[in-house]
Amino acid sequence: MRSVFAVPGLGSDNDALFEAICEATRKLLDCPVAHISILEDDTQWYKCVVGMDLNRMPREMSFCAYTVMTSDPLVVPDLSADPRFKRHPMVAPGGPQARFYAGVPLVLTSGQRLGSLCALDLKPHESPSEAPIAILADLGRAVVAALEAAPPQPAALTEDLSAKQAFIALIGHELRTPLTILFGSLRLLEMHEGEPANPRLTHAARKSVEHLMALVETIIHFSDATTGEVQLNEQLCDLSELFAAIEGMTLPGASGALKTIKRDPDSVSLRVQLDPDHMKTALNAMALNAINHGGDQISVGAQLDDDGNLELWVSDNGRLEDHVDLARLYEPFVVGGAIKNRDTRGGLGLGLPLTRKLVELHGGDFLVRTTDTGTRAVIRLPVWRTEIPEPATARRA
Repeated sequence: MRSVFAVPGLGSDNDALFEAICEATRKLLDCPVAHISILEDDTQWYKCVVGMDLNRMPREMSFCAYTVMTSDPLVVPDLSADPRFKRHPMVAPGGPQARFYAGVPLVLTSGQRLGSLCALDLKPHESPSEAPIAILADLGRAVVAALEAAPPQPAALTEDLSAKQAFIALIGHELRTPLTILFGSLRLLEMHEGEPANPRLTHAARKSVEHLMALVETIIHFSDATTGEVQLNEQLCDLSELFAAIEGMTLPGASGALKTIKRDPDSVSLRVQLDPDHMKTALNAMALNAINHGGDQISVGAQLDDDGNLELWVSDNGRLEDHVDLARLYEPFVVGGAIKNRDTRGGLGLGLPLTRKLVELHGGDFLVRTTDTGTRAVIRLPVWRTEIPEPATARRA
C-alpha cells in the first residue's frame, strides 16, 4: 500500500476543500455524517469527517471496504436488514446503530483504489434516485482530482528499490527454469524432425509452457489485487464445487515424492455466497503451498467456528522450517523470511499474499495455524456469506 502514501493530497493541505465536499455530500443525501475514508492493508482512517468524530478502525469493521471493491456506488437503505452488515459493531445494538449508508469508491488515475466518499445516517432511508447518486459519484471524482492535484512530496525510494531488486532476482530464477526446459525440449524435437515425436520431450515442453502461463497469471492477478482492480462476481456456490478443483490433486513435493490432496470426510457441505473463481485461485495457492512445503498427508475441508463463521482449510502433517517467519508469510516475493532462505521449491512467493488479498475482498481473514502435529492454512469467511437466501424460482401458472 505504499503507493497510497505517495498520493500528494493525503497530507494536511486542502482541508477546507475536502470539508466542503463532505458537507455537500451530507446535504445531498440528507445525512448527519459524511466522510472521506482511506483504506490501508489492515486499517481505515479518515482524510476528512463532518458530523461526528471518527477514529482509525480495523479494515474488517469498515463499510467502505465493501464500497472499494466495486466501480459502482454502494447504497444500503437499512444496514440492519442487510445480512452483510446486521452484525456489524456500528449497526448491532450496543453501538451507534448506523442504518443508512451510501458511498462511492475513490479510484486514482493509476487505477489504485484507495478509499471512499460516503454518507451515513442513524435512521433508514428510502433508496435515493439516480440523480443524487450520480452527483455523489461526481463529488467522488472531485475528491480524487483534489488529491492528485496537490504538489507532490519527495518519496523515499529505498523500499521500492529493495522490492524491485527482490522481484528481479526471483523472477529471473523462476522464469529461466521452465524456459530452459522448454528450449531444450524444442531443440531436441527439431533435431529429430520427421521422426515420431518423443512423448517425454513433448510432455516436458507442455508442462513448462503451463508453468510459464501460471507464473504470468499469478503476477497479473496479484498486481490487480494490490491495486484494487480485482472485483467480485458473487454467486451462490456449493463447497463441493470449490474443493473439486484441488481434491485429488497429485503432484511431486520438494523431495520428488508424489503427494495427493484428500477431502476430509467430516467437512461440512453447504452453499455460500462468494466469487468462485477467486476462491478457487486462493484454495489452489494454499494447496500448492502445502505440496511444496508441507508434509506427506494433505487434506482439505470446511467447518463452522463457534460464531458461525465458515472456515475453509488446507492441512498437512508437516512443520514449518525454523527460518520461516509467520508474520512474513503474507508478504510478496518472500517465502516466510529473507530472500537468502529461498530455494527452487518456493515459486514467486505470491500464493499466500494473493490469497490474503482475495479473502479480504470477501470481508474475511486468512491465517496460518501451526501445531506440533502439522500446519493449517485457513480462509475464514463471515457468517452472513452462508445466510444469503436462495434466489426465488418462478412459479408456474
